[in-house]
Amino acid sequence: IYMPRKLVDLAREHPTQHYSVLKEWCYGFREHPFTGEMISSSEFGTSVHKRIEDWLMDGEGEASAYDDWAKPFIDWVNEEGVQVVDCEYIISDSRFKIAGSIDFIGLDKDEKVFLADYKCRSCNDGKGKFYPKDCKQLAIESVMLARKLKLDYFPKERSICIDTNTAEHYHYEWSDDEFNHYFECAKLSAKTYWTERMTPKPKKTRNNKNG
Repeated sequence: IYMPRKLVDLAREHPTQHYSVLKEWCYGFREHPFTGEMISSSEFGTSVHKRIEDWLMDGEGEASAYDDWAKPFIDWVNEEGVQVVDCEYIISDSRFKIAGSIDFIGLDKDEKVFLADYKCRSCNDGKGKFYPKDCKQLAIESVMLARKLKLDYFPKERSICIDTNTAEHYHYEWSDDEFNHYFECAKLSAKTYWTERMTPKPKKTRNNKNG
């Protein structure tokens, strides 16, 4: 319910602003690291994602305003001996009728495939923020990727919470029990969405009144 409420509040404050802009504003603003300009949280997060992808795939390159937020993940990859397979990998599956992009695919020390997803969030008390929806996203991606690569296991899922205030990174690897539970939730959500939104609706019939 957060999104519709916030959209209403923003629309009242900015009655002439386009919906697409208001939607970008829904999750607040961040200060641009170099210019000090206030930018949308989504733009900040997208820029951090892009910097991580460029650094991993093409090397460090020129300095970026988002280096402080990207570098801890680069350091972790190097320290853990992770092999980079791909970033922002597009995945889809006709059975689930779902498509999306995987932030990071890597091979661990045992050369097992795993997935990582980054979320830029404002944290408190030195703790990362992790939510069930994070695991839902990763779990369905793990199953889709296993099917596509014909793996005999489901890749592990790791969430990385990037503190927008301090640039600290907090890692959380989801357990098998969490994976199983939220994978079922993701499947049911997809089925509900397609049933309600993407299939023909039955026509209304006229109610017959007695007498």
